[in-house]
Amino acid sequence: MSMDLAKLLGEKRIISEMRSSNNQEAIEELIDHLCDNNFLPLEKKSETIRDLIIREDKTTTGIGSGVAIPHVNSDAVDSTLMIFGRSLEGIDFESIDNNPVNFVILFLIPKCSDNKHLQTLSTIARFFTKGDIRERLLNATSNTDILKVIETHNN
Repeated sequence: MSMDLAKLLGEKRIISEMRSSNNQEAIEELIDHLCDNNFLPLEKKSETIRDLIIREDKTTTGIGSGVAIPHVNSDAVDSTLMIFGRSLEGIDFESIDNNPVNFVILFLIPKCSDNKHLQTLSTIARFFTKGDIRERLLNATSNTDILKVIETHNN
């Protein structure tokens, strides 16, 4: 059973040039974007950021090879909410391999959905092992291009 990452994203949930330099800034930047575009209620913003940062402090979600997948269970969402950020400069995520992160996929999972996040995590991790996917994502020039790369590699 594969999850359609492209469908879970859409162009409005992609930031092609993140400004953040560390994991906390990155989480704030992505959640700000979700709130600014009405994907997440403004009144849930600060607690969502706090929960993600607490989660990050326990164990980094920088899984290596330039990828981080910050995530948390949240009562702010009814279904999985995902956003993709790209940083050409690289973000310090305190990753397991100490390499800077170019791709951040942040997602919020509804509180009631048991192991859904494990499926999502493995889908994302698998996705980033495919061929020249990282290179193609780095070379994409717009949100539309990024989404096309994701659609093409998604099965």
